[in-house]
Amino acid sequence: MSSEPRPFERHDPARYTRSLAYRPRDELPFDVGAAPAHPVLMLDATVYIDAQKAGLPLALAARIAGAEIRHSAVALGEIAADIGLLHPSRPGTAAILEVLSQTLGRTDPDATHSPSSDAWLEASLMAGILARTQGLPKPDRRKLLNDALIFLSAAEAGATLVSRNVRDMDLLLQLKPQVQVLLYDRQP
Repeated sequence: MSSEPRPFERHDPARYTRSLAYRPRDELPFDVGAAPAHPVLMLDATVYIDAQKAGLPLALAARIAGAEIRHSAVALGEIAADIGLLHPSRPGTAAILEVLSQTLGRTDPDATHSPSSDAWLEASLMAGILARTQGLPKPDRRKLLNDALIFLSAAEAGATLVSRNVRDMDLLLQLKPQVQVLLYDRQP
C-alpha cells in the first residue's frame, strides 16, 4: 500500500483558519520570457478568449505558438458552456458563436487532458478550503472549483498552466506551490 496521502488528505483544512493574503505581483510567476520548468503549456480559458481579442502580450503569443500545447477539458467546457448560454436572438450572438466554435474546433482532442478522479477530489478540497477562508459567495465557488481542476490538470499533464486569473491562481499556488503557472496581463 502506498504511503502517498490520498487526494482528500493532501491538505489539512484545520490548518487554514484565516483568509490567505494576496501576494505582491513580484512574488508571482509573471515572467513570460523565463525558461519554462515544463516546455509543455496548458491554456486556461482566459488565454483562448484573449487570443481571439488580440489581447495576449506579444511575448506570450510567441511562446504559445512555439510550445507543445495541452488543452484542459475543463477550460474547453467553460467555452462550450458560453456557447450554450448565449441567447441566439441577441444581436452579435452569431459572430461570437462562430468564434467560440472555431476555437473549440481548432483544439486537438488527443492533446486534451481531463482531470483524474484524484484531481477532482483534491480540487474540491482546495476549492472548499478557499471558499471558506476567503468568504466566497456561492456563485463564485463553482468558478473556483473549475480553476482548481484546471490547475491540477496542468500538474497531471506535466504542463505549465498559462492564465490571466491572477487572484485565484495566487491562492491555489499558496496551497500547492509546486504546480507550474505562468501569469500574464491582458494587452490593452
